[in-house]
Amino acid sequence: MRKLILDTETTGLDYQKDRIIELACLEVIDNEYTDRKFHQYYNPDGVVISEQSEEIHGLSNSFLRKFNSFDESLDDFIDFVGDAELVIHNAQFDISMINNALKRKNRSEIHMDRVFCTLEMAKKKFPGSKNNLNALCRRFNISLESREKHGALTDCFLLLNVFIELLGGKQEKLMFLAKSNSSEVSEDMNYQKRENILISVSEEEILEHKNILSKIDNPIWNQ
Repeated sequence: MRKLILDTETTGLDYQKDRIIELACLEVIDNEYTDRKFHQYYNPDGVVISEQSEEIHGLSNSFLRKFNSFDESLDDFIDFVGDAELVIHNAQFDISMINNALKRKNRSEIHMDRVFCTLEMAKKKFPGSKNNLNALCRRFNISLESREKHGALTDCFLLLNVFIELLGGKQEKLMFLAKSNSSEVSEDMNYQKRENILISVSEEEILEHKNILSKIDNPIWNQ
């Protein structure tokens, strides 16, 4: 299934009055990044960027003056998105910003049933913990060196790694070595096909495996 990791930067936090000034998407198919992306800056359409917002993302009205507004560029965005599912951190805010632009141009809105909110996923997985993007990157040992300021494209790449970890991370795919006579063939197989693989394990290895699984929240091997 085609998914898009999506992030926006805006002039402020009022989704009715403020405007999108940067938007990025990364295309993901079968939870693998395809190297296809969408990234644009936008004119704030007369809205003055708040000092607080400019401090966060570093985008200014003078820099954005040369670009078209998001409202004027909707077709490019809609064409890229198509019917893909969207993966967004704090999705309610971004979708509200996007939908208000769509409403202003009498275009169909995006429904939340096609959206994965990684903030809500993280809250369920780590209740009571900090679950902003920085905190999740630190939790999963994802480098934040590229994030001097918030930026839609940079944050999309960070969110892609966070999303994969929230799905199970390295448990999701396993590398098996299939032997055929005297030759060995390396084959990347999905864990769901593991019933077709014969592996000899000792009782000691089984106990060690169970001990490791007991330390992992919702291990994918138990599904």
